[in-house]
Amino acid sequence: MNEPLIWTSKGNLPEKDLEYSKNWEFKDDSIKFSETYKLNGEIVKQSAHVFVLRGHEIGALQGEF
Repeated sequence: MNEPLIWTSKGNLPEKDLEYSKNWEFKDDSIKFSETYKLNGEIVKQSAHVFVLRGHEIGALQGEF
C-alpha cells in the first residue's frame, strides 16, 4: 500500500510524520485560511488562502470642459 507523502522544504515526507494545524482568520473584508505542517517543531510547509469579501471601490472621475 502506498504511503501518502507531502512535499516540504525537507523533500517528500510521510504525512503521518508531520504535525498539522489549520487556522481561520475572519476580518470585515476578508477570510484567511492557513495550513501549517511541522516536523519536530520546525515549519516545513505553510500555505494561506485569502478570500476578499468586498472589492475596493474604484470609479471614474467625470469632469466638465
